[in-house]
Amino acid sequence: MESKKIIKVTRELAEEVSYIYAASWKTAYRGIVPQSYLDGLSQEQWVPFLSDPQRAAFAMEIDGVLAATVSVSPAREKEMEGWGEIISIYVLPKYFRKGCGRELFSYGVTLLQTMGFTNIYLWVLEDNKGAREFYHKNGFYPNGDKQTICIEGKPLTELRYIHTIKQKMPME
Repeated sequence: MESKKIIKVTRELAEEVSYIYAASWKTAYRGIVPQSYLDGLSQEQWVPFLSDPQRAAFAMEIDGVLAATVSVSPAREKEMEGWGEIISIYVLPKYFRKGCGRELFSYGVTLLQTMGFTNIYLWVLEDNKGAREFYHKNGFYPNGDKQTICIEGKPLTELRYIHTIKQKMPME
């Protein structure tokens, strides 16, 4: 029986968790993001991001191995003030489709709810059909907002997906 636990990402774990980002990018974004960019990703690239105290980053440990990570925060965009944001969720490729991403994603949503957010959003690459399907299955849907990012000269469209927690009305 495997041992699973969710732990807070500390500065000491940032490099190991950054590796999850790089490995996940290299697999999940193949054919979407320019291959030369993916080939050039370094394992340490996300260490500064993961060390930022403004963001809450967590990792799932399975049998002593960090297998997945999720980062959440209050909205980083002024127009989304009052919303919670799922900044990222990445899984080591060998753990794809084994449930740990879903479990960790749910943990991130619940964490934002406990922080008082009833509205949550995230950005996803339009061409990342697998991720879009994953978010849809987890109660998120596109709200029509789009933005374009450019990686090595290639424009990529991101879609905003949102999730609203229905609040119970008090009994009259």
